[in-house]
Amino acid sequence: MITIIDWAIVFAYIALMFIVGITMYKRSGAYDDYLIAGRKFNALYIALTLAAMISSATLGVSGLGYLFGLSGAWFFIMLGIGAWILFFTIAGRLRVLAQYAITDIYELRYDSRCRVLITVLGVFAYITLLSIGFVGGGLVLNAFFNIPLVIAMLIIAIPFITYTALGGIWASAVTNIVKFLVLVAGLAILIPTALSGAGGWEKVITTLSPDKLNLFSDVGLLSIWSFFWLMTLSFWVAADIYQILFAAKSVRTARIGLVFAGILIIIVGMAAAIIGMFASVQFPGIPPEAAAPFVALTNLDTGLSGLVSVALLSGSAIAVVIFQIVAATLLIRGIWPKLKMSMNRIRVISAIMGSAGFVLAAIFQNIILLVELTFRIMIPATFVTVLAAFYWKRATAAGAFASSLIGSSIAVSWAFLALPLLGVDPLLLQPTLLEPTFIGVLASFIALIIVSYLTNPPSMEKLQLFIPRRDPKPYEKEKS
Repeated sequence: MITIIDWAIVFAYIALMFIVGITMYKRSGAYDDYLIAGRKFNALYIALTLAAMISSATLGVSGLGYLFGLSGAWFFIMLGIGAWILFFTIAGRLRVLAQYAITDIYELRYDSRCRVLITVLGVFAYITLLSIGFVGGGLVLNAFFNIPLVIAMLIIAIPFITYTALGGIWASAVTNIVKFLVLVAGLAILIPTALSGAGGWEKVITTLSPDKLNLFSDVGLLSIWSFFWLMTLSFWVAADIYQILFAAKSVRTARIGLVFAGILIIIVGMAAAIIGMFASVQFPGIPPEAAAPFVALTNLDTGLSGLVSVALLSGSAIAVVIFQIVAATLLIRGIWPKLKMSMNRIRVISAIMGSAGFVLAAIFQNIILLVELTFRIMIPATFVTVLAAFYWKRATAAGAFASSLIGSSIAVSWAFLALPLLGVDPLLLQPTLLEPTFIGVLASFIALIIVSYLTNPPSMEKLQLFIPRRDPKPYEKEKS
C-alpha cells in the first residue's frame, strides 16, 4: 500500500535531482564545457554514464523477461558486447579526432550533405529516444501513485528538461550516475522480492516452460541474431556514445570506460529480465512493462515501495537528460558546425529538444517500439558509412549519402510493409531472421559500393584522419 512516506520519497528524489543538476550550471558556462564537459570525464564517469544511458530501457527489458524469460536479457547483453567491439575497433581513433558529435565525423570524412542528412535523422531519432524517459518515468508514477500518465510525464518533464538545459552534459552525467546507482540498488531489492512473490524457485521452474529458463533457447538464439543488428551495431555508431567518448580525458580513459560499461550493462540486463520472468509467475496477464512496478507494489512494505519506485523512475528518467543534450548537440553541430553560438541560445535549443520529446511521449507511449523504430532508422543510416570511413579508402561522399538514405528508408519500409506479410507484428519486438535492420544494412552496403565506384575517389586530405597507416597509431603516442 502506498502511503505519504512513499510520496515524500519520490518527490524528494525529483527535487534532489533538480538541485544537483542546477549546481552544474556554473561548470557549463562555455561551449566545450556544455557539450563535451571540457573533455574532462575520467574512466569512472565514462563507464557509469554509458551504463546509465543504456539502463533507460530497464522497464522495457523487464517486459521482455516477462514475455520471453531469460532470453529477454539479450537486449542488454548485445549492447554490452557492442561496447567491447567499439573498444577493440575505433574507440581510440574516435577520441583522437576530438570532435563533438557524430555529424562532425561525416563532415570530416565525407561532406556537408552527409552531415545534414545524419543531422536530420539523428535529431528525429534522439527526440524519439528522449521520449522514452518520459513514457517510462510516467508509467512508474502512474503504476505506483495512480497519477494520469500525461500528468505523471509532465511532473518529470518540467524539472528534468530545465536542469538539463541549464547544466548541459555535466548535469546529465552527474545526475545519471546517481540515478544509475539508485537503479542498481532497486534491482537488488526487486530480485529476491520477485522470487518470493512468485512462490519460490520450485514454483518458478514448475510454472514456466523450460525455454523461458534457458538463455540459449530457440527464442534466445533468434534474439542474439535480431539484437545483434538492433543493439550491438547501435552501440558501435550511436551519437550519444560518441559524444561521451569525445568528452573523455584521453584515449585510455575512453577505452577503460567502455570495458566496464559493457560489464555493467550486461549485469543490469540480466537482473531486469529475471525480475520480469519471476513477475510472469505471480502476475499472469498484466502489461509486460508493468512487471517490475507490480512486483514492488504488491510485495514491498511502506518506504521500500517508495525507494523502488525511485529506482525504477531513475532508470527511466536517465534517457530524458542525456538524449536531450545529444539531440541539441546534433542540431547545433549539424546545422551550425563552425558557429560558436551564445550559451543562452544553446540552452534554448536544448530545452526545445526536451519539450519536443515530451510532446512525442504524450502522443506515442510504447517504449520498446520507440527504441526499435529509432534503431531501425539510425543503424542502416550510419553503420556502413562509419565503418567505411575508417576502413575503406574508396568510400565517397556521394556513396555515403546514398547509403544512409537508402539503408534507413528500406529498413523502415521493410518493417511496416514486408513484416506483416510474413506474419510478424512490426509493433512488437519479435525476433526474426529477416530483421529490418539487417535488410537496411545490406541495402546500405550495396548502395555504398555501387555509388562509390561510380564517383570520383576521395582526396587524401579526407582520408588521412581516418585510414590507419603502418606507423604507430596516433592514439598510441598520446599520453594517457
